[in-house]
Amino acid sequence: MAFLRVSSLDVSGSRWPRWLGGRRGDGLTDIELMLDEGSLCTVFGDAGSGKSLLVQTLAGLHRPARGQVVLDGVDVTRLPPGRRRTALVPAMPVVYPALTVEENLAWPLRRQRLGDEQLSRQVQEMASLLGVLDVLHVAAGQLPPATAQRVAIGRALMRDDLALLLLDDALRILDAEGRRRMVGCLRQVQRSRRMCILITTRGQPDVMGLGDEWAMLDHGRILQQGRPAEFLQYPRTMAVASRLGGSCLNVLPARSEQGVARFAGIGLQPPSPPQLDLWLAELQAQFPQASIEMAIRAENVVLGRPGQEGCIEVVLTAIEDDGTWMHMHGVLPGTEVTVCAKVLVDSPVAYDLAALAGGAVQGRRQALQFINRHTLFFVDGRLVQ
Repeated sequence: MAFLRVSSLDVSGSRWPRWLGGRRGDGLTDIELMLDEGSLCTVFGDAGSGKSLLVQTLAGLHRPARGQVVLDGVDVTRLPPGRRRTALVPAMPVVYPALTVEENLAWPLRRQRLGDEQLSRQVQEMASLLGVLDVLHVAAGQLPPATAQRVAIGRALMRDDLALLLLDDALRILDAEGRRRMVGCLRQVQRSRRMCILITTRGQPDVMGLGDEWAMLDHGRILQQGRPAEFLQYPRTMAVASRLGGSCLNVLPARSEQGVARFAGIGLQPPSPPQLDLWLAELQAQFPQASIEMAIRAENVVLGRPGQEGCIEVVLTAIEDDGTWMHMHGVLPGTEVTVCAKVLVDSPVAYDLAALAGGAVQGRRQALQFINRHTLFFVDGRLVQ
C-alpha cells in the first residue's frame, strides 16, 4: 500500500493580480500520484505548470474541488494544515530572524517538553548533518540565504511526527555541493523514520541528481511518473523527452516514401534496414494524417564511418569541448535541420575531433547513426513502442 496516495485530484488555480490580467492561473486536473514509504520524489516542470499548487494542496493550504489525499493510511483531504503530518519549505528561506540557529532548530521540540540535555543533543545532531554547527549561536537573520535555507529545512525535519516533507523549489538556492549534502541529510533522516519527501524544481532532475522517483507536471497534469531510467529511456510524450533532452535531443520528422524510410526528407545510406522501412510504412498507413517523429538523445547517436550502412552524413558546423563531452553540431545536407551528437572526451574518436581547428570543422562531413536501440518514435507527440 502506498504511503502517499493522491487520487483524481482537481484544484482550481488561484486568481492572478489585476495588473496581470486578473484571470485564474492553471489549476490541477486529475492528479494521480503514489509514493512508497522512504521514497524521494522530484516533481519538475516549467514555471506555471502547477508544482507549487500541488505541494501547497498536499500541505492543506488549498482545498481540492475533487479527489482524495491519503497519507500513511489517513485521509487528510479535508484536514487543516495543523492536523497534517506535513511540513512545507518554500523557495526562499523562512526562519525566525531574531532567534539563533540553535533556537530555530529547537523550536519544534519545545512542545515535546524534552529535557535540556536531550533537546541539546538532538539539535547538535541535526546541526551536524546540516553543516551549521559553527553558526549555532548566530541570529538566523544574519545568515547567508543558502545557510538560512538549510536551517529552515532542518527545522522542518525536527518534527517528530513528520510523515511528508514538501520542498517547493527549496534546493534551488543551494549550489551543487550544497544540494548533494542536503540530499544526503534527507536520506539519513529518512532511514530512521516513516516518511517520504517530495521536491519540486524548475531545473533538470537528471542534471541535479534529485530523486529516485520523478513526476513531470505540465499545465496542471502529470504527464509521467516513474523511475528516472524510465523517463530517460521511454518518455511517454515528446514533451517529456524534450524537457529532459533539452538542446541535445535530435528530433527529425519521419515519413515512408515508396516504402523507404526518410528522415527530414533524407534517406539512410543504402541499404536502409528493411525492418525499419516496413515498420514505418505500416505505422504511416495506420496513422495517415498523424505527425510521426524520430527522437534520439545526442549521447546515444553513434559515429559511423564514411559510407556505412544505415547512417546519415551530416555537415558539421561546430565542435565544443565542455571537459566531459565533445559536442558535434551540424546540419542535414540541403536542409536547415540541426543535429547534435556527443562523445566522451577520453574516447579515441574525441582525440581525432579535438585535433580539428575551428576552421577545419566547417563543411566536414560525418556519418551519424541515428537508428539504434535508443531511438524513439512518436505519433502526434505520444511514444510508439
